[in-house]
Amino acid sequence: MNNNRKKNTVQCPKCNTQFEVESSEPKTGLYWEGKRTEVERISLPFQVIETVNESRATREELKKVPLLRDMGVGKIVDTGWKNKLIWGDNKYVMSSLLDEFAGKIDLIYIDPPFYSGADQTIKIPIGEESKILKEPSMVEEYAYRNTWNKDVDGFCQHMYERLLLIRDLLSPNGSLYVRFDWHYGHYVKLLLDEVFDIFNFKNEIVLNRIKKSDPNVRKHNAATDSLYFYAFGDYTLNLVKKRIEKREGYWHAMDSQGQGEPRRFFGKLLVPPAGRHWTFNQEKIDKMIEEGKIRLNPKTNKPEYWIGEREELLIDSNWTDIPGYSFSTPYPTENAEQVLERVILASSNEGNLVADFFCGSGTTGAVAEKLHRRWVMCDIGRFAIHTTRKRLLEIDGCRPFEVLNLGKYERQYWQGITFGDKKRDTKKTISEYLQFIVKLYQAEPITGFRYLHGKKGRKMVSVGSVDAPVTLREIQEALEECKQAGQKELDILGWEWEMGLHDVVESEAKIRGVDLHLRTIPREVMDPRAVDSGDIQFFELAYLDAKVIKDKRGEFVVELKDFVIQNTDLIPEEIRKKIKKWSDYIDYWAVDWDYRDDTFHNQWQLYRTRKDRTLQLKSDSHKYDKKGEYTIMIKVIDIFGNDTTRVEEVTV
Repeated sequence: MNNNRKKNTVQCPKCNTQFEVESSEPKTGLYWEGKRTEVERISLPFQVIETVNESRATREELKKVPLLRDMGVGKIVDTGWKNKLIWGDNKYVMSSLLDEFAGKIDLIYIDPPFYSGADQTIKIPIGEESKILKEPSMVEEYAYRNTWNKDVDGFCQHMYERLLLIRDLLSPNGSLYVRFDWHYGHYVKLLLDEVFDIFNFKNEIVLNRIKKSDPNVRKHNAATDSLYFYAFGDYTLNLVKKRIEKREGYWHAMDSQGQGEPRRFFGKLLVPPAGRHWTFNQEKIDKMIEEGKIRLNPKTNKPEYWIGEREELLIDSNWTDIPGYSFSTPYPTENAEQVLERVILASSNEGNLVADFFCGSGTTGAVAEKLHRRWVMCDIGRFAIHTTRKRLLEIDGCRPFEVLNLGKYERQYWQGITFGDKKRDTKKTISEYLQFIVKLYQAEPITGFRYLHGKKGRKMVSVGSVDAPVTLREIQEALEECKQAGQKELDILGWEWEMGLHDVVESEAKIRGVDLHLRTIPREVMDPRAVDSGDIQFFELAYLDAKVIKDKRGEFVVELKDFVIQNTDLIPEEIRKKIKKWSDYIDYWAVDWDYRDDTFHNQWQLYRTRKDRTLQLKSDSHKYDKKGEYTIMIKVIDIFGNDTTRVEEVTV
């Protein structure tokens, strides 16, 4: 650490304002062997892989009160902006966001992995029996493993590069909150002081953590986390109050005798019980919610209002009056919504742009959505993106959002920097890439073939390119080479796949007498730490069977008929025995009623929740406004977070 105590003038890196810094406030930096003070800022194009047009919660509310749909309530208003949920390495994501968002994000909240050395495993239920859990090691995401192989220097470099990019994305009047625990929080604080300047440090806020009382530990049990708050220029700091009960009172049911209309509570439109009406009008309800005098009963989920006096106090840096974590999703370190509510209310205004680049279960975006902020979120974990999407869909009135990734562009960049050389020998680069994937699949590289690249026991192995889907023609050529070589088993590894392969490739393989298996290359192979862990899994493509039914009214319904997951060996045998039907392997499914060979537009979806483990296998009916030929795409996401699609053609 460098402690340069000379009195000097410091210039704010964002607003360029100059300040005299006393000698007691030294310029601080953290140094380690091999420290790189610059981060490569690459710009890769984003690919929109899905748009979500209507939330499940909104659709279900409007079913209860159909008149509201006729009145136009709940209709999507296209303002030109769509919130963004991005799957990928946040280093590349943030770097690519700079083209459009440099200096434009008003508030950033991050809760990075704590580098505690402990695996933060994710447990989720399978099928309708919530007590049947997948084995933790089968569902944990790399982002929650929290290990850099005890490499403190690697951890510091990892965080330092991302903080540099965050600084470039923050607006000149922006705010940053970083959550960390006691393990390496002191290192993170020094990194923040260096990148954002110690002058811009505002608070260390104390949060509750998940308390574990262990009398055998020879130290005081950790009870709190730290939330470091930095801000630039004329930053937003709204007055936020916490409410405490001044004297004894009680919660009273909101409904009274008589007939009444639905009213909105906490973003949800609620219908009063039969023969009852809501006690107050909407204006009064909104005011009482703002004052903390209305709640939803934690057991019945019905609205109640507070009778009794309450006292309001301004929040300070001690936030231990609210929970630090919550458990509404399978993620073990899910930030409590109360924490994000305080952060967002204090440091942003309606319409501001809020971001989280370690989003996990999506708490930041969920709260930003409810508080009418725009948002951008990112995570490296496949299951994190799936969990976040489901969470957002539970919000009544959730605005349309996009699911994006860097797709083939990220893979092309990774291939170039990992296997390329100064001479840009393309053939050598591709050869080294193929050998790398083959070895990672625990196979031996082979030569002398065009489409076959390795051998694993009796199986031949073919590897698809990084920048294009594996096509039917490539599969046919690989099958033909396999047959000519006298081999009867073939595994094909690919990043993406041409549409509709499953219905064709089985017959192609059967004609040639080859046992064929298609497996997806996981994006985790692009991260050296995930590779070093030896826990890379190549999932075999699942098979989806669905039927489109035309009813008497001329409307269309999609029905799932079968789903075959090939990776059941990843689930312990004692749990496999308890799985009763094929649909138990499905966690979520959605329909695009007018797929046009580009982006999947999620126009209807259904999924399991913690409260409701059932899964309907028929969609709602859909009516087309115009005659013509339409392509329907059905997407299923399994319990591992992998997606499988199927297309069906219909004539209206």
